Amino acid sequence: MPSFFTIPASQRKRKREDQAAAPASKKRGLAGKGRVPSAESRQKRQEREESISGSESDDDEGIESGEESIDEEELSGSEEEETAAERRLRLAERYLENIKEEVDEAGFDAAEIDRDLIAERLKEDVDESKGRTYRQIASQLSFSTASHSYFRADTQSTTSVAVHSPYVYTVSKDKTLIKWELIPPVDIPDTDVTTTKRPARPLRKKPKKIRSIKGLQAGGNDEEPQGHTGNILAVAVSPSGKFVATGGADKKLIIWDADTLTPLKTFTQHRDSVSGLSFTRRISAATTGEQLFSSSFDRTLKTWSLSPGSHAYVETLFGHQDHVISVASMVTDQCVSVGARDRTARLWKVVDETQLVFRGGGSKGSEYAENSIDCVAVIPPAHFVTGSDDGSISLWSMHKKKPLFTIRQAHGLDPIPGPEEISPDQDPDAAARSTKYMRPTPRWITALATLPGTDIVLSGSWDGWIRAWQVSEDKRKIVPLGCVGGQGSPAHFLNDQLEFNPARQINGAGVNANASSNEPPLNGIVNDIAVFERRPQDSKTSSAMKVTSANNGSKAFPMQESTRPGLCIVAALGKEHRLGRWKVFGSNDRKKIGGSNSGGRNGAVVFEVPFYPNASVIES
Repeated sequence: MPSFFTIPASQRKRKREDQAAAPASKKRGLAGKGRVPSAESRQKRQEREESISGSESDDDEGIESGEESIDEEELSGSEEEETAAERRLRLAERYLENIKEEVDEAGFDAAEIDRDLIAERLKEDVDESKGRTYRQIASQLSFSTASHSYFRADTQSTTSVAVHSPYVYTVSKDKTLIKWELIPPVDIPDTDVTTTKRPARPLRKKPKKIRSIKGLQAGGNDEEPQGHTGNILAVAVSPSGKFVATGGADKKLIIWDADTLTPLKTFTQHRDSVSGLSFTRRISAATTGEQLFSSSFDRTLKTWSLSPGSHAYVETLFGHQDHVISVASMVTDQCVSVGARDRTARLWKVVDETQLVFRGGGSKGSEYAENSIDCVAVIPPAHFVTGSDDGSISLWSMHKKKPLFTIRQAHGLDPIPGPEEISPDQDPDAAARSTKYMRPTPRWITALATLPGTDIVLSGSWDGWIRAWQVSEDKRKIVPLGCVGGQGSPAHFLNDQLEFNPARQINGAGVNANASSNEPPLNGIVNDIAVFERRPQDSKTSSAMKVTSANNGSKAFPMQESTRPGLCIVAALGKEHRLGRWKVFGSNDRKKIGGSNSGGRNGAVVFEVPFYPNASVIES
């Protein structure tokens, strides 16, 4: 009997050509019974599998709307070779082609586009109010070509101003609260002169006076008269535009109805003059009302909750060692205040019941000492700027105890007055000896303002100009942009020279406004600044969506005639400082301010700052 090892390999490895000829399996089950699948059963199973695969392909076609049927040859040829990324690109291109065909057939849906624009605007407004957005628009604004209009009433020095578009609220030292309506700038369309008989009537630029309130006002239902009995030092308007708050030297904080200027509530919790007011931009979650911060000479800050049903005192914040001159709301339940001669700025977190202390005082190398910090403005969510009596503007971060950057003598130095103005001696030599050791003094920073969510900072003093500054992209520097409404540029604005010594300027005038080619537009002391951004109004059609540069090759859409984007700046002017008479300009006393021999004026000025023509202005 031959062994397995002696059998030839050809006999051991037999190749079976037909699977059906193989012996039946001995395993249990259907195959173990010796049954071989017939050709008919195999055909039925194949048909069932094809029907299942066909139903799956039908479902896929139902899900992908707008996809056309594809030939079998195309599937077997090109699509088997394409990658997943190429397939996604092909489907996206096909989807865009279908959308274009639908648009060509039906056109734009203006209502749907308007809804999308409104939803986008609301979302961006919420982000701006919470400090989540930051737009760099300062370099796109033409500050030098800004137009201005002066408006006033028969009042004393205007001490403060507040804006809620299109209304402006001003207060003065003679206990007067006035409501004005701003006139929006209009782009005049080009018309044929030959078709008109007479030239077009000039458009009104000056704000229109709506109503005014002065002194005590009689209350209804036999209530005691309400109103201020002393100088009004501060004013603020709520974000909703329903309430106006005023604070004065009579220790009163009064809440007014914004529409009728009727007093709603008088608070007397402060024990000294109310020097500053600021509303938060969002409703506080803790008080379910509009949150108001007030600062006072009693070295405290107080928080208030205002709602249509009630107005209530909430809390007192202690910590400053001197008069609290100014306060500005950072975000909800947070504010920044400055304490005059304690030379500190404090960031208050009301909910956490904590405060961060930032100490000023200048550096060792500064030529003039910083004696008082008088102004503050915020750049949410973590930066703010302060102004001092030595003319310094400092940029701070809530994460650093010292300023990130400081511009000294930002508004220059006051020239030394002549001997005849200082000394009573008739002898010129004696008068010259009495003024021999005098030196120019820096102009104080009397007003600061920022546009939250942007890189714009505005400052004011008594040099006759409002100066514009830009916060750098990394938020670590302040770059000068120029004077608002000044065609020329002061010397230290050229070539971006931030390091300068105004004391070495000609005639000791420092950074003087007469370096410009035109005279300063402001006569007096800038006691306060308010600013807001003018945006194109939402059009009823989709044609007024955006204005883009002509150089980028994109299609430019026309804008409504009644709207022009830009910046609106309102400044409060006075012959005196809002808190005292340290600096006084009289109409008969020909003082020299900003290089112009003219007296001061009481009132306010509104500036309209346009964007550059080639700037890209996207409706946001």
